[in-house]
Amino acid sequence: MKLSVIVVSFNVKGYLSLCIKGALKAGVRLGPGQFQLIVVDNASSDGSVDWVASHHPEVELLALEENLGFSAANNKGMERARGEWVLLLNPDTIVSEDTFSKVLDHADSDPSIGGLGVPMYDGTGTWLPESKRGIPTPWASFCRLSGLWRFAPGSKRLNGYYFGHVPADETADVEVLSGAFMWMRRKTLDEVGLLDDAFFMYGEDIDLSVRILKAGWVNRYYSDAPIVHFKGESTKKGSLSYVRIFHDAMRIFAQKHFAGGQALAMRWMIRLGIRMRAISAFLHAQVVRRAVPMLDLVLVAAAAWGVLELHGKWAMMVHPVRPKLVLVMLSVLSVWWSGVWFGSADRPFHRLRILMAGLVGGLSLLILYSVTPEYLRVSRLSALIVAIFMVVLPLLLRGVLVVSRPSVFRWRTARPHVGIVSSSLRRGELAEWVRSSYGSSLDLTELDSATTEAQCLALDRCDLVLYDARLGGAAAMRMIRSGEDRGWDVRMVPEDMLLALGGTRREGAPAARLSWGADGLGRPDRRRVKRRFDVLSSLVVLLLGKGKGRFGSAFSRRNAMRVLRGRATWLGFHGGWEGDDRLPGLPESILYAGTGSRADHVEEARRLDLRYASDFGWMRDAELLMNLRMD
Repeated sequence: MKLSVIVVSFNVKGYLSLCIKGALKAGVRLGPGQFQLIVVDNASSDGSVDWVASHHPEVELLALEENLGFSAANNKGMERARGEWVLLLNPDTIVSEDTFSKVLDHADSDPSIGGLGVPMYDGTGTWLPESKRGIPTPWASFCRLSGLWRFAPGSKRLNGYYFGHVPADETADVEVLSGAFMWMRRKTLDEVGLLDDAFFMYGEDIDLSVRILKAGWVNRYYSDAPIVHFKGESTKKGSLSYVRIFHDAMRIFAQKHFAGGQALAMRWMIRLGIRMRAISAFLHAQVVRRAVPMLDLVLVAAAAWGVLELHGKWAMMVHPVRPKLVLVMLSVLSVWWSGVWFGSADRPFHRLRILMAGLVGGLSLLILYSVTPEYLRVSRLSALIVAIFMVVLPLLLRGVLVVSRPSVFRWRTARPHVGIVSSSLRRGELAEWVRSSYGSSLDLTELDSATTEAQCLALDRCDLVLYDARLGGAAAMRMIRSGEDRGWDVRMVPEDMLLALGGTRREGAPAARLSWGADGLGRPDRRRVKRRFDVLSSLVVLLLGKGKGRFGSAFSRRNAMRVLRGRATWLGFHGGWEGDDRLPGLPESILYAGTGSRADHVEEARRLDLRYASDFGWMRDAELLMNLRMD
């Protein structure tokens, strides 16, 4: 037997489906009896074991009773492997039909190869630098953890961790392979041993790669067989928690492979790198989240100051600094609160919402300015002009962003544009699923494939592209990489499930939510409407006090203050059923959707929660709360 593939899975049934289908199609090309696929389940709770057993009896399934971690689980699989080559493959990957045959031909051609890796692209079509890596020396680890490598990604000095001096499209010998696709010679494993169980997650591939090198074998980066790796589906890479887990892995690695001063330097470099990463991660999150609102504030502040300067020159007078600062601060305050209230920074951008935020913000400025003491005012005309700028500037800013970065920013359309690229046998099923998710307000583009330029142009107006995994791994790779160039939000639909996996714009239609409604509380603007209603309802309760019905005690001023602070919501989910973690995040519930009381049965809780999530309306909430308050 030529190849044994080991896939370790933990609660990623949808992605596991994509992985198994792709691996089986690629394994067929090796010939009868030359391919073995082993799935090791790390005590998943999402039904993965039953699904694999029923849908793929040809797969060797090993169901563990507890989560042993990535290393130990892979070792269980490798102990059963019978192939001359062993491949460790992540469950959130898609391989092309010719991946295994191409890699095997290259690996067999060079007897010095002990391990081999390939280029990996994430679900947005972006090449992943961890496809090839160097030994994590103290300096390389520091550059990785601190983010210094991003300033010179092609530098051997600053990006030694990702072997930056080797181009992504060049086949070359490297030092460290990725455990997401780690192809190894069985003879090499017999010599150097399997993965070290001391590494629960992360670092085990680095340790094994170094042991392969020390034994005199070569680790090769083979650039002609790219795969898709939906990075971070079971873990959030780049988060601080990931960095801490990575730190533990590097500590174990340093104890094994470094000594004396190098080991001490490694520990200090990693600690410093973690602190720098914590700071940079916080700043990056704030910039990404608040960049557009901050630009609104800067533009309005600059406009207010500029208007006052021009007014002073036109009136041939010098305005005092203090009154000028008052107008600037009032302008900034008005544009800030109106933008938050109306969600003018939500993506995709909503023209009407931005216009309403500008009008309300401008009106607020005029009202605030009219009650400002006379000695702190400069010019009512200037305030009026600034109010007009508050309406115009946010719209202009977003127009510039949409034109300059269409892959990141876009206008929200009145009717969602969804493209389906599927085989003719399944197109009707997918179309019906999408219509049930979005409702009647939908523009649907249905294509057999997207191989021609004309067909690609038909998808350019789509907000979301759903791609049928039946079309194969190679075609999926082309579609995903085309999506990066054209700004598409490409989601993969497994052959046996109605799930939209991957994607570029996570706010568009979350994978696990598309099946129960993309137009409900899954959207930030709908949750904002709910928050506004909660605030107004709390003010009513604070004014009127408790209700008279059997739920009267729930309408206490204490609960009203909790809702005002955002710690609770008047109406929320019941929970307690399998899959309730897919629901949009809401604060703690004071009362429960549907009846106010918590459902007695799991199925009833599930039905009420899904209906509330997909069909939220503030008027229905108001009617229910009014009845509960008086009943």
